[in-house]
Amino acid sequence: MKTGAKILHANTRLGYRTGLAALLLVLLTSGGAGAQDKPVERLDHAVARGGNLAQLEPLRLAIDQRLLLAQGVARAKWNARAQVEDLPREAQVIRAAVEQGAALGLPASWIEAVFRAQIEASKTVQRELFAQWRAQQVDRFADAPDLAKTVRPELDRLTAQILRSMLDNQSVLRDPARTSGVARALGALEARTLSPAAAEQALAPFQSQQ
Repeated sequence: MKTGAKILHANTRLGYRTGLAALLLVLLTSGGAGAQDKPVERLDHAVARGGNLAQLEPLRLAIDQRLLLAQGVARAKWNARAQVEDLPREAQVIRAAVEQGAALGLPASWIEAVFRAQIEASKTVQRELFAQWRAQQVDRFADAPDLAKTVRPELDRLTAQILRSMLDNQSVLRDPARTSGVARALGALEARTLSPAAAEQALAPFQSQQ
């Protein structure tokens, strides 16, 4: 009887182990496999959202800061009763950017397209503010910055930052397969709340291949 009991006990343990193995196999090939796949799926989604384009953050910040400066530029021009458009100054800015970028090895046509877009975006903000101030019959601003001493040095700094970021990320920025990822990485501009139209203008050169 003792021998029979041992055999029965051994068979019971073997059956339990076999059943457990079968259960694990089912879990791994159905729900268990799904559970294993989810972290990979989340990672893929993060990459698709532009999570692998964090190196574009300096470019995004420079574009954003440059566009936000348009508010100060508008105040200074409003106080001086100056026109929004200043073609000689615009040509000077673009020429300087092209020269700096060429020294880095960037294509002149790309540089010109990028900085012309930044200038046009800035003018869009200025025109929208001018229209608002006319409607409100605004007189003068006490806090208007000095264009020559304050704004232009900052614009020069941002120009250098944009050019450096363009150089560092040229292969990504000019890759047609990365256009949507680049658009997502650059799209979150604070200046978008100031003027959605201007934000789109500023980003346009990076949403199409030059």
